[in-house]
Amino acid sequence: MPTDTPTLSYLGAAAFLLLWNVALAGQIAQARRQSRDVLAVTALCGLLIAPAVMIALAATTVLTGRTVAWVTWLWPLTLFLFVAQSGIAVWRRLVTSLISVPIFACNVLLLLAASARYASTLWPDIPGPWMAFSVAHTGALGVVWGPAALSSPLALQLPLLVPAYPAQWRLSKAIRATLAAGAAATALAVMIDYPTSARALASFGGLTTEPLRARPRGDLALGVRLFPMLDGPPGELALERDLAVADSLGARVLAITLRPAGATALALDSIAASLAGWRRDSVLIAVTLGYDTRDREQFARDPAAYRERRLAIIDRTVRRLRPDVILPALDPIAAGTAALGPVPQGWWTDYITRAARLAHNLRPRTQVAVAASAWNARDSVLYAWASQSRDVDLLGFSFAPTFGGGGSLLARMGAADRWSARESKPHWVVSVRSFPYVFGERAQEQSLTGVFAWASGQPRIRAVVIDGAGDYDVLTGLQRADGRLRPAVAALAASNLALQEAAVALR
Repeated sequence: MPTDTPTLSYLGAAAFLLLWNVALAGQIAQARRQSRDVLAVTALCGLLIAPAVMIALAATTVLTGRTVAWVTWLWPLTLFLFVAQSGIAVWRRLVTSLISVPIFACNVLLLLAASARYASTLWPDIPGPWMAFSVAHTGALGVVWGPAALSSPLALQLPLLVPAYPAQWRLSKAIRATLAAGAAATALAVMIDYPTSARALASFGGLTTEPLRARPRGDLALGVRLFPMLDGPPGELALERDLAVADSLGARVLAITLRPAGATALALDSIAASLAGWRRDSVLIAVTLGYDTRDREQFARDPAAYRERRLAIIDRTVRRLRPDVILPALDPIAAGTAALGPVPQGWWTDYITRAARLAHNLRPRTQVAVAASAWNARDSVLYAWASQSRDVDLLGFSFAPTFGGGGSLLARMGAADRWSARESKPHWVVSVRSFPYVFGERAQEQSLTGVFAWASGQPRIRAVVIDGAGDYDVLTGLQRADGRLRPAVAALAASNLALQEAAVALR
């Protein structure tokens, strides 16, 4: 759940719009001299908007998606009814065009974006110009949500009814004007961003030009991150589904991310028991320590005490899970800064050094990794330090497209090439993700297979971990919420098998 003020304000505004639409539908139904078609369409909008929002939110996550999978069409249908209601209001001039036209334009663009997302789950290769409306709309939401708009299941914008009767109070006039101005701003932002979004979507094709290169030693492992960020033992449904995805991929690395509050002895023992069979099959277990919602407050109060609490969790995790690889901090410069606020570089290096020495003392076979993900100057400094540190065994990269699409992913892969050109330490791609709800499932396939092919040509890279197996707290999974596998699974499994067969042939 987001905790920053802009996002919470957005969610509060969305709740207000939901109530506004329901109340307005009731008011229009009571208005005199309204035509039957206006009354019928408005009544349907008021009736469906609340369940449609609930279904749209529930349909995005593995935990509830299968239950509502057969009615996911309700959200685009509801948006179509809102377009019809606002279109009738514009055509018949039921209110001033300063109110009706912006709302109609915004509703049309919301329908185009939502229908593209829904269609992409049925046909991966939907036309790029259509899918670009999804990208452009997400870019508009990014003004409030930031990068989280690409992956958050809560990044949902509600449509608006056009008031089909005169305003009776100054307050209602002010609210109508404010909503119309917001609708106009949304529509303008989407249309301005549309050409850039279309190019961003097309740029994913550039990721498919990288050839898959044979590795004679067969030393490039494909892995997958399981579960959401865990704050306790994994649920049975998540275990069943995610391990099935790992099996479909032929994964040789299973990665999990723990919240500090969830790294209890009971939870760690449960995870260890769940993965015991895979460990016996020589599958590597990688563990990352994430962050809790109150970590910023704790860090600001006493950075040293916060460090010691995390080290105690590292101690408990290594003893009970015996991971092959451990990352003491999830993406320090990106996710770490978002969770903790500004953190001095010295604090990170001191904490990682202490964590690495602790892990090595407890279990010498456990390798300690540090990942770059922000791709800025601070990330470069941390990466350079880790490359020289005797306590850090693995260097890592985290890849994900930004609003710039495939071009941004290519740029980050180029930066990784430059940073690692003279490094002798082994590397992992500790996380690579794409955003199928925004860019479409074909773009996800191109992103993940493109990074895997690029890694096959980098001898220092020993593993590529896909983030993640299903859609939970972020919408990046290889499995849809309804349980079906996305096309990227078959493509990655084929690439993985081809590399294994080539390694056998070259021996």
